[in-house]
Amino acid sequence: MDRKWIFAAGVIAALIATQAGTPAQASAAKPVQVTFTFDDGVADQLQGKQLLEKYGMTGTFFINSALIGLSGHMTRADLDALKAAGHEIGGHTATHQNLPALSPTEQNRQICLDRNTLLSWGYAVTSFAYPFVEFDSTTKTIAQTCGYNSARAAGDLRSPFSCTDCPVAETVPPADRWAIRTPDDVESNWTLAQLKSVVTRAEVTGGWVPLNLHHVCAGTGCPAESVSPTILDQFLAWLQPRSAPGIRTTVRTVQQVLGGAVKPAVPPTPAPAPGASGVNTVRNPSLETTDCFTSAGYGTNTVTTTRVSDAHTGSWASRIAMTSRTDGDAKLVPTFDLGQCSSQVAPGRTYQASTWYKSTVPVFFTLYQRNAIGQWSYWTQSPRFAAAGAWTRAVWLSPVPPAGAVAASFGLTIDSVGTLTVDDHGFADTTATPAPVGVNALVNPSLETAGADGFPQCWTGTGYGTNTPVWTRVTDAFDGTYAERLQLTSRTDGDAKLIPGWDSGNCAPLVLTGHTYTLSVAYKSDAPTFLTLYRQDSAGNWSWWTQSPTFAAATAYTTATWTTPAVPAGTKAVTFGLTLDSVGQVTTDKYSMVAN
Repeated sequence: MDRKWIFAAGVIAALIATQAGTPAQASAAKPVQVTFTFDDGVADQLQGKQLLEKYGMTGTFFINSALIGLSGHMTRADLDALKAAGHEIGGHTATHQNLPALSPTEQNRQICLDRNTLLSWGYAVTSFAYPFVEFDSTTKTIAQTCGYNSARAAGDLRSPFSCTDCPVAETVPPADRWAIRTPDDVESNWTLAQLKSVVTRAEVTGGWVPLNLHHVCAGTGCPAESVSPTILDQFLAWLQPRSAPGIRTTVRTVQQVLGGAVKPAVPPTPAPAPGASGVNTVRNPSLETTDCFTSAGYGTNTVTTTRVSDAHTGSWASRIAMTSRTDGDAKLVPTFDLGQCSSQVAPGRTYQASTWYKSTVPVFFTLYQRNAIGQWSYWTQSPRFAAAGAWTRAVWLSPVPPAGAVAASFGLTIDSVGTLTVDDHGFADTTATPAPVGVNALVNPSLETAGADGFPQCWTGTGYGTNTPVWTRVTDAFDGTYAERLQLTSRTDGDAKLIPGWDSGNCAPLVLTGHTYTLSVAYKSDAPTFLTLYRQDSAGNWSWWTQSPTFAAATAYTTATWTTPAVPAGTKAVTFGLTLDSVGQVTTDKYSMVAN
C-alpha cells in the first residue's frame, strides 16, 4: 500500500478512536505535552489547583503580584500552597496592564517589579504571560530584559471556534519563545468534546498544547472566561491515562517544557523622584490631552464623565454627572500606575492637593497611596468644600504619607446626585508652617463658608459621653451672615462643642511651641460654657490638652477671651471649642486663635 494511504488511514483510525472514547495512538517519537496555564491569580482558580492535584498534575499560574490579597484574588498563603504542591508561579505584571499602551519605562516597571516581588516571596519565576494578550516588539524585549525565559501569548493555534487553518500544536522549542502560541482562551462555551479534540489533533502530529484559563466557575454569575469545575474534572480524568507509553500525552508546566535557569532579579526602571518643594508633579494637570487621568469610584450609582470645553484654563475640563445614587462616589484621578502618571511621595513630607472646580453639591478630596510592590489603597480624605457656581480653587494639605507609601493619587470627589467640573490639578510637596505671631490661624473663622452635614467648612462637632447634641447653621450672626448653634436637648454626662476639624495645617492650626495663644469666640448661651483645647503630637495623635475657666451665660453676643499656657514641646497642631456640658444652647461666631 502507498505510504500516503497508510498515513491517512492512521489519521482516520485515530479520529475514530477518539470519538469512541479510547486513547488514540500518537507516535511515541512525537509526544504531546499539555500545559494548564491560569491567568490573574483569582481565587476561584484554587478549584483548578485541587482538580489538577486530584489527578497528579501541576499547572502554571501567572500572577499579578500587586493584586494578591485583594478581594477575589489569592493570598500569599495560597501561593505558598501552590509552590508546595509543585505548581509553577509565573509573572503577569504587577497590576494587569495593557502593556503597549504604556511608555517603555512603565512597561519595564510593571514587568520587572512583578517578577522581583514574586522572587522575593520565594518563587522560582521564569515564565511570563502578557495581560490581555497585548504586546509588541518593545514589550517582548522588556520581558527578556527583566529576566524571563519565555512569554506566553494566546491564540494562533487551531481552536474550536477559530483559526481552522492554524497549527494544532506549538513546537518545542517554540517558533518564538517570546510569543508562545495557544488555542483561544478556554471559555464557558467550550464543551468537553472540544477540549478533547484540541488534544487528539495534537496527538497526530506531536507538540505542545498550552491551554489558557482564567476562572474555574459554574453558574449564571460566572464570567465568560470560565471553565466549569465539572468539565475540567472530566477533562483531567480523560487526560490522565493518555500518559501511558503508547500515547505519551503528559501534563507539564511551562518551565518543565522549556527548562532554563532562574535568573537573578533585575531592578526596574526607577520611578521619577518625588518633586522638589513647591513643584507640581501632576502630569497633564489642565486635562488638555486624555493622558494620565482615569475615572474612579465605588458603590451603586450612575455616573457619566465627559470631556467639556467649559475650562478654567486651556481648552478642556472634565465634568462628572452623578444622576442616581444609592451609595459610593466618583472622581477623576491621576492613573493608578507605577510612576508614569501618579506622583511619588517621600516619608515625613506633606503634600498640597489642589483642583479648580465648579459643582452643584459639596465635594471633597480623596487621596490614595501606593506601596513599593505596586498595591494601591485608600489613604485619607479632606473636609468638604461647598458647592460653587463659579470656578473655585479647592486646596488641602495632606498628612504625612503612611509608612511604606511611595506614591499618591488624588481626586476631588462627588458623592451625591449633582455635577462636578474639574480642571487644573496640582500636587506639590509643601512645608506647612504655623501662622506667624499676631495673625489669626483659623480657616473660615466667621463660619461663612458652608461645609457638609450642617457644619461650616473646616469645622466639626465633637464631644463625649451620653447626651443629645443638635447642630444648626443659623443667620443670628455676630459677624457676617452665619453662626452655628449647639443645643444639648438631653444629658447624662459628657459635653459637646464646635471645633476646627481634626487634621493639621488645613483646619486645625499648626502651632509655635513655647508660645501662648489668645483665643476668642463671640457667643450667646443660656448656660455657662468654657473652652476645651486638644493637641496633636508629632506622631499625629490627638489628646486633651487643657481648658479655660468658665464663661457665664449671656443673652446677647459676648466675646469669650482666654490666653493658653505655653504650647508644650512636641505639639504639632491645636484645636479648640466653646463647650456646653449641660442641657441648654450656645450660639458661636467669629473665632480667633493668635500666637503671642
